[in-house]
Amino acid sequence: MTTLTGAPEYEPEQVWLPASEQLLEWGDDFHSLMLGDDLRMNAYRAAIAEAVRPGATVLDLGTGTGILARWALEAGAARVYGIDLNESVLADAVDRLKAAGHGDRFHPLCGLSFDLDLPERVDVVLSEIMGNLADNENVAAILDDARHRFLRPGGTMLPRQVESYLVPVAAERAQAQLTGPGPQDAGGPAAFAGLLRRRGADSPFDLYYDVIVPIRCHLAAPRVIRTYDLTAPAGAGPTDYRVPLVYTARRDGVLTGFKGYFVATLSDTVALDISGDDIGSRTTSDSWKHCYLPIAEPVPLRRGDRVAVSFSRSRPTGGAGAGHVFGQVYRWEGAVVSEGTTVARFAQSTAVRRTGP
Repeated sequence: MTTLTGAPEYEPEQVWLPASEQLLEWGDDFHSLMLGDDLRMNAYRAAIAEAVRPGATVLDLGTGTGILARWALEAGAARVYGIDLNESVLADAVDRLKAAGHGDRFHPLCGLSFDLDLPERVDVVLSEIMGNLADNENVAAILDDARHRFLRPGGTMLPRQVESYLVPVAAERAQAQLTGPGPQDAGGPAAFAGLLRRRGADSPFDLYYDVIVPIRCHLAAPRVIRTYDLTAPAGAGPTDYRVPLVYTARRDGVLTGFKGYFVATLSDTVALDISGDDIGSRTTSDSWKHCYLPIAEPVPLRRGDRVAVSFSRSRPTGGAGAGHVFGQVYRWEGAVVSEGTTVARFAQSTAVRRTGP
């Protein structure tokens, strides 16, 4: 959230429920948060100005308020097709673009892009359907399909590439909130416990969260999880994966979990990096924040200790993904090794283990 003065109403290590898991519930407040997200908006506006040429046809996939469509039309696009799941949000985009004088060149389509067709192939496919872990809104599968069915040969994908990163962190303030008051937007401990029960989560540590995790909390150097080339004719790559990572602690600290984030190449000269942590200087993303993946039992680390983690994303089986809007399960499991001895193990997963009222 942002105040009327433009100052963000959030703090480092403050825990919020994952916005990507609530996408179908986004209302005016969250769309306003995205519109006020300087990091996000400045990068996309610059990239669209660079990529869209006068007379181009454009698809805005996940159009939301229509702001990206508007910038494409202002760059000279002949027409923009805007796809969104939410009928009322799409109607609002239509009204906004009419008010801006672009209504006759904006063509709305409501539904899942997989189920829709366009009357023509377009010159540019643009989208911002990345989650803070890159793929927690199924970006690769959705844009692979869009490139294959909607983009003309030689057309432009925006973004063209996205990389996700993971780093072990000592985020003790964030960790304490998960066993105390709970996330800022969960409605208190009792409501948070009910939410976890409805999701079938065993504990608050079997969910990821939106948190600004400062760089000072990093315990090692970040490592790349996935690189999605969204321009590749053969596709961006498998959306199910398991990646083994090994980190060496650069300092003493308490391992509480992992920070995830992405860096996206939007256009020839514009990149979007959400790893920043200076809220006051607006180097953070108000809407994405970072992805915080906690572990249930914090582990004291000494410099030189090694943290081995297997990080995976998979399609759920046997109802394991019930309640997850994108039908995905993340797992982060591993061990801490000190002087050749395994001193701790951890295993967390967003998979549903049980259901309840």
